[in-house]
Amino acid sequence: MGRMGHTLKKQSFADGIPMLRTSERRTAKNCPQQWDYAWNMGLERRGTQAQPLWFGTGIHIALALWYCGPGLKRGPHPAETWKEYADKEIQTIKVPGLSDEDESVFVDAYALGISMMETYVELYGKDEHMLVIQPEQTFAIDVPWPKGRSEIFASFRRDILTRYVGTYDLVWRHADNGQIWLEEHKTAATIRTNHLSIDDQGGSYYATAARALIKKGLIKKGERLRGIEYNFMRKALPDPRPKHPDGYFTNKPIKKHYFAALDGKGITYPKTATIPVLSALAEKNGLVVLGDKSKVQPGPLFLREKIHRTSRERQAQLLRIQEEALLIELYRQGVLKPVKNPTMWCDRQCQFFDLCELDERGGDTTEFAKMAFRKRDVYADHRKSTDE
Repeated sequence: MGRMGHTLKKQSFADGIPMLRTSERRTAKNCPQQWDYAWNMGLERRGTQAQPLWFGTGIHIALALWYCGPGLKRGPHPAETWKEYADKEIQTIKVPGLSDEDESVFVDAYALGISMMETYVELYGKDEHMLVIQPEQTFAIDVPWPKGRSEIFASFRRDILTRYVGTYDLVWRHADNGQIWLEEHKTAATIRTNHLSIDDQGGSYYATAARALIKKGLIKKGERLRGIEYNFMRKALPDPRPKHPDGYFTNKPIKKHYFAALDGKGITYPKTATIPVLSALAEKNGLVVLGDKSKVQPGPLFLREKIHRTSRERQAQLLRIQEEALLIELYRQGVLKPVKNPTMWCDRQCQFFDLCELDERGGDTTEFAKMAFRKRDVYADHRKSTDE
């Protein structure tokens, strides 16, 4: 037995400067032990990629090629890109029911992706107000040590604290007013927006984007980003129920609805007619008959939410990146031991649950990790960032 970190190699950095990603920051704050397994050691459960990640990755690829730029130039229809991405994949995806009382259902992921991308383009068209400055692109920004760092950090002999890396989904300029925006694509089972004003991912991208874009000559020195537009796409098929012109969904019509519609047009009909007969008569006369407004109305399939950011918020985000990088450095150097943060959701949400259980019992975590997990380079996409 023994500590696993002593026998399994940790992530390496060619120039000695450790990288840091937004999702890594989130993990380190939620559970330092999970950070150690996933990011410091690069462990990943053997088997296929997690289905939500696979689905979201495909949607991002489709939109990255669609908003290829520059300017108004658009690439292949995102539904066609999705078809190529998901071809021969036999996967289902769990989507919520119409209400909290309805059970979630599994649908074919291939068909869901096609439906989402086709509906997306039908709704937004080519987004002719969006002049693409840069499509999806990795970036890297060096974060310095804080001034007057303590003796503990002074012993870590390198000039840069961390290299903050990430991927912008899209940077664009508004055709009418010239404002520059970051676009953050989000696929979600449920669209929630209350947290966006303090969202770390969008906030960190906003805080670093201008510097990276100026460095590449994509925007002029002195130009600033207006904020972040979150482009939400709910993972759901279109609601098949009839829809009222005012935008709400209706129940199936019953006799009283057919009677009212036919009477309104002066069309005669037998009072004993069945619903199929009434339906055929309404269709023959070009009438669309709707039922009562349904008590259950689904949320929007798509939503765009703009969050304006200020220079003060930018500075706060940069400071938080620096502070969290310092804490992670203490874990990485062994000054602090990564601790577990047990919750009731660990067995459902964490791939390392059984590894933590074994560690609690004093079992051989090293051999189990070698058998159940594989090593991956969690920074592979950013080793050759164009901003380095």
